[in-house]
Amino acid sequence: MKRTIKHWLAVSAVASIGFCASSASLAAVAVSWTGPSPLATYSVGEIVNPFGNANASGIIGGTGLDLALVLDSSGSMGTISSGKSRNAWLEEASAALVNALPVDSTSVSVIDFDSDALLLQGLTPLSSGSAAVLSAITAIDASGGTNIGAGIDRASTELTGPNHTDGRTQMMVVVSDGVSSGNPVASATAALGLGIDAIHTVGIPGHDAVTMQNIATAGNGIYTNASDLTDLINLFNGTAGNLVGIDYVDVTMNDGSFISHIAIDGLGNFVLPDATLFFGANVFTAVAYDTLGNSATAELILTAVPEPSTYAMLGLGLVLIGWANRRRIV
Repeated sequence: MKRTIKHWLAVSAVASIGFCASSASLAAVAVSWTGPSPLATYSVGEIVNPFGNANASGIIGGTGLDLALVLDSSGSMGTISSGKSRNAWLEEASAALVNALPVDSTSVSVIDFDSDALLLQGLTPLSSGSAAVLSAITAIDASGGTNIGAGIDRASTELTGPNHTDGRTQMMVVVSDGVSSGNPVASATAALGLGIDAIHTVGIPGHDAVTMQNIATAGNGIYTNASDLTDLINLFNGTAGNLVGIDYVDVTMNDGSFISHIAIDGLGNFVLPDATLFFGANVFTAVAYDTLGNSATAELILTAVPEPSTYAMLGLGLVLIGWANRRRIV
């Protein structure tokens, strides 16, 4: 029997690390199991697919993810780079990120910002509304100025509003190609004060690297300099790097088998292959490494017991053995 798993486990370790003077600033590497719940009782022979998250922002736990895509729609996004407009590159990359995220435990909103900000799609569960989210991404235009702070403020309102699912990690991915008006760093600081867990930033050609770095630092996030737009899609879907500063994740399964460099998506989520539970404690171990080689470890322990029918058959068998022995004695 295969069980749908949406529970949370925060049995993990965090290792403090230093500043990385590359495309991403790192604060702390962390890994945690999102599910299934270690508090539930499982059956011997049951098949599960444990899943978790790794990041270099020190974020542990959560029952899933509420994500706001904060996307630049200023006039410069119409600039042609590598054969396509920056806007087209961004739309493809954002769609790749959405398509790679865990469907059952993620909701996504889309915010368009230029001189001001517009909510194109409120937080929407991917399990039922991925088409609406993808449609909103394609509605991003290219006109006006650049006010990143307005986009962050609008995303904060959505992530902390009635569409937020209690217990989920609240995160933003901010993408821009320009120099911002206003004070986006103050907006990022305010967002953290409202309970937002992380604001990751991605700068594409033309962006202000210092501002994007400072937003990520103030927002407990990772800054990525995506100077090559042809790599943007692979960065977003996790096939060539990711947005959360993780190099790779290794996993040891409950049967002792080892999986090196398990696949992770652009935000560090990973899902294990089918695992058949045996009697007693089933231990799964994940070790995440950041781009500096620092690591963190998390264990998930699931306890499996025989099905009630197994006990019944065992009891019947004992009765029959006793009866047979009694007949021999008589």
